[in-house]
Amino acid sequence: MPRIQDIASKGPDLIEIPSIPWLARAINPGLIRGGVYLLAGEPGIGKTTLAIQLLGELAHQNRKVLYLTTEQGLGDLKRAVNRIHGRPGLPLSPAILNNFFLDDTVEDLDSLPRFLARRVLTAGEEYYGVETIVLDSVQGRGLSASATRKYRALYEFAENAKAQGLITVLIGHVTKKGQIAGPKDLEHNVDCIMYVRRAFRLRPFFVPKNRFGPALLDPLVLMMDDRGRLMESPHTSARSSAVYGYAGVGDELAEGQASVSLPRYGARPELNAPFLPGKKVRQLLSVLSSLKEVDLTDLSYEINCYVPRQQRYREELDLPIALALLSSYLHKPVPPDTLFVGELDLTRRVRPPEPAYLAALAQLVSGPQRGRVKRVYMSRECAERFGAMKPDGQGTPIGQQIEITPVEDLEDLLRALWPDLFPSR
Repeated sequence: MPRIQDIASKGPDLIEIPSIPWLARAINPGLIRGGVYLLAGEPGIGKTTLAIQLLGELAHQNRKVLYLTTEQGLGDLKRAVNRIHGRPGLPLSPAILNNFFLDDTVEDLDSLPRFLARRVLTAGEEYYGVETIVLDSVQGRGLSASATRKYRALYEFAENAKAQGLITVLIGHVTKKGQIAGPKDLEHNVDCIMYVRRAFRLRPFFVPKNRFGPALLDPLVLMMDDRGRLMESPHTSARSSAVYGYAGVGDELAEGQASVSLPRYGARPELNAPFLPGKKVRQLLSVLSSLKEVDLTDLSYEINCYVPRQQRYREELDLPIALALLSSYLHKPVPPDTLFVGELDLTRRVRPPEPAYLAALAQLVSGPQRGRVKRVYMSRECAERFGAMKPDGQGTPIGQQIEITPVEDLEDLLRALWPDLFPSR
């Protein structure tokens, strides 16, 4: 058996990617020579863009790179390369033109080992000297998870590339349940799994498996710039935040807190919500999962709700809990001087509270919590009535003491609270 000093090194193991610093941090310590990476996500979420970003960075370092496509045409990919790495009216840089190769001749995964041996590893062939290969995608032509022979050919291709010190990036699909498509041993045969999800205009990015460093289970929130490139969102900060509500009795505010993360690789999603009614929590998660453009499947949730004086949970606390979950997932802060009131029904509509609850809330914001609560989000059906209330029977109406934002449903509330998540109307 060889000793460590007997094992030949093929060059520096770590390859810098300075133009994509967030990716280097996410796949800590960075891009490793000989590494096999799996980039997964639903269609149209930015996988191709990220792969082209990465290959362009390496090409600018005068490293030869190869993009193998089994889905898109070469013309489409060329336009994507121009969009991501070009400048209006100017040709692509010589580094891109000389080092970035596109190929659509791989008809089947069976042919990958032969393609690698003949066209990449053979001296004198056009792709000889390539250091990184992207395969987009593994399931490009409707590959079934039971196609054992084809997946074995894929593993042989990746293993041979690794043995030669080449970096391999496999782009994979996900199922309707949010799981990575293909057999389970696909995940075992890669060194690092990168998983992109959708959340309105944001792209939560996870690394559930990383043989080279720590996994990234809390979402790194990305967004697309004006050229479609993925970059770290500059407007996110809250990994967990307190979202205030009112339980309908007493002088104190109730407080919802939540944390959302991807389960550790090989583990099952967990739901931990002590002292909260299980049926209500599951209903809230179901309602959030029905939001268009938000993928919350197969995640782990930690939910807490402080209700003063050990009162029971009230339906009007649905909104604080739902917003705490979304705040954690999207890393979007919630203003600390804001109160959220309302029950969420199965259609995501915000229901109005009972009159007695509104009367108690009016007493609260004009009395003990005056100055602390400056804004209330509530159902449109009761906002006007609440704003006209005068708790002491005279004096200033509530609507002149605090700001009241009426909302129809959860989407309406999110548009009012985080308008940057939505395209301009």
